[in-house]
Amino acid sequence: MAKKPEDLTAPHDTPDGKGRPGPAETARLTPGRRARALAVCIAAAFLTLLDVSIVTVALPSMEHHLHLSSSQATWSIAGYTLTFGLVLIPSGRLGDEFGRRKVFLVGMVLFTVTGVLCGVAPDATWLVASRLARGIAAGLVAPQVVGLLHQMYPPRQRGRAFGYYGATVSLSTAIGPLLGGAILQGFGTADGWRWIFYLFIPLDLLALFLAGRLLPEGRRAERPSSLDLVGMLVLGVAVTAVMLPLLQSGGWADRR
Repeated sequence: MAKKPEDLTAPHDTPDGKGRPGPAETARLTPGRRARALAVCIAAAFLTLLDVSIVTVALPSMEHHLHLSSSQATWSIAGYTLTFGLVLIPSGRLGDEFGRRKVFLVGMVLFTVTGVLCGVAPDATWLVASRLARGIAAGLVAPQVVGLLHQMYPPRQRGRAFGYYGATVSLSTAIGPLLGGAILQGFGTADGWRWIFYLFIPLDLLALFLAGRLLPEGRRAERPSSLDLVGMLVLGVAVTAVMLPLLQSGGWADRR
């Protein structure tokens, strides 16, 4: 019989998986709370990754209503993925430095706010800027989810937890266009695209509230270390150099 998330950690397991006490904030997690914290992490991962694909089906509606050019239409979709990818590594380091729970909460607050900004966008520039900022917010959350799973589960039990995470990644990619189409069908093609952002705001707020109550307090790195700003800059320039010509070409919009 398949095990439920609360069965991932047996009562005698300790956070390091070897019978030794782990960090105090992790050792205090009961199996039930650990399972609920896992559900919060999985929900946050689903919401941030869903935004990669759910908006694509609404692109024609957004183009018509906001009069997007081909370049703006491409930026409104791919810009989210670009900024998402750019901040993954820096935000992972921020989680190590300042605590994963804290960075997770900041990211979810920004993700919720940018969802509102996308929904109320009055013009193309507003929408593109909001989508870029939303990608940054999602990029803050994603590495913290992976780090929290490592923090909450001992090595012998992480495989199943990451299995749930992997299934969520696949599901969010596959179900995004279906959900987007259903929302457009229900709310109409004129302003229905706004509801793609509005309908998930209550879920964002719920995930934020539960994260504040359930996620373990993370500790800062024992050895203070400075962020590798030069490395981050080089990585950002490299990724942008690859993606920018594709975005500027407006290739996605022109191929519809």
